[in-house]
Amino acid sequence: MRLGLTEILLLAIIALLAFGPGVSRWMDRWSRRANVSRAEQARRRAAWEAERRARRELILRRFRIAGWGFMAALALALVYTLGFRPIEAAPQSYTLPAAAAQTAARTVTGTSALSLEGYLPPDCMAVQDGWLYLAARPEEGAGSALLRMREDGSGLDLVFAEERPITAFAFDGAGDIWYTVLTETGGALCRATHDEWGASTQQVVTQMDGRPLGCLTAVAAGADGVYFAEAAGFSLGTVEDTLRAELMGHTATGWVYVYDPTGRSVQRVLGGLAGASGLALSPEGDTLYAADLGSRCIWAVDSAARELTAGGKGCTLFAGQLPGYPGALAAGADGTVYAAYRWAEASWLESRAAQPGLRGVAARLPRSLQRGLFGSGEPLAQGYAPDGQLEEDYAGAAAGRALAVSGNRLYLPGDGENVVYFVF
Repeated sequence: MRLGLTEILLLAIIALLAFGPGVSRWMDRWSRRANVSRAEQARRRAAWEAERRARRELILRRFRIAGWGFMAALALALVYTLGFRPIEAAPQSYTLPAAAAQTAARTVTGTSALSLEGYLPPDCMAVQDGWLYLAARPEEGAGSALLRMREDGSGLDLVFAEERPITAFAFDGAGDIWYTVLTETGGALCRATHDEWGASTQQVVTQMDGRPLGCLTAVAAGADGVYFAEAAGFSLGTVEDTLRAELMGHTATGWVYVYDPTGRSVQRVLGGLAGASGLALSPEGDTLYAADLGSRCIWAVDSAARELTAGGKGCTLFAGQLPGYPGALAAGADGTVYAAYRWAEASWLESRAAQPGLRGVAARLPRSLQRGLFGSGEPLAQGYAPDGQLEEDYAGAAAGRALAVSGNRLYLPGDGENVVYFVF
């Protein structure tokens, strides 16, 4: 049977009337369910987003609290470190000895160099019987070596090696070497005898009145015995760190002692030094010169005197208001006293001599930062006549922690593997 358009339309109307309401109800239910599902998804998404924001805010709040706590702890640690941390050299107020400024008659600038290949610039030096003796640390390894060379730089030879750093040495009348070393507890005075067959060493003095000696920095041998200097009443492991701490603290606990090899006794010679950094005896041996690092001066005392105080009775100001902090002394055959300067004058330190609190902040800085507070300058060294009159300035590229004089030559550590000398 063929269906025409009319029949098809009638069938469509009948199907629509029969199934349309059901389809409509089904689509309505589906639409409502879809809307409910979407609304539920939106509610879950909103709840999840709110929970995520809450968790994020909680984490951020905890981080902020931890950050503020860390900053507070850091601030407290900084305040403690710079203001309250115990230090070996608690700063004291001080006044520099009064002295008139002097101007040198001439300045010596020309230098020559002697090679020290394989060794760092020397920590101390002396001239004996035409030989230049030097205590230097090897570039690789620990300890020190006592070397010698001719004054023209030839014949470099090892006298003896020491496991500990040698800080100073001097020769007595018999040719024996008296030297000081750094130890785990401070310092020690030692004695070495040497000949063409070798050298033998022995430790002589390690204590004073039952306490370990501090950092020893200088030695001078005379008829009355062997004089040696204790930089301060504490030791920080190296000469430089100890002297720098005393320079900022100015505790004035440095001493000069004399050891009598015959009686094997130690006596006090001069105390109250703010960094006993150098010693020298006059050619006659009757005057002892002592460098006072923190006071920027040189004291002169009778070598036979005992139990003196820097600036007190029996102690004469030989030279004051020095242009730097003296690190070593030497006396020439004509009585001229030579001073080498370890660091140039630090105006920030001098202007706070009466403000120990501010200097205490600097004293509590890490040592790596403290090294930047003091620099070198000119003159590098100076020569003073026996009456204390300034005669010569020495300017050049060298270090002022050691010096030796021989004839018309002044030797100082170089800035590389060498020793430099001025000819005056």
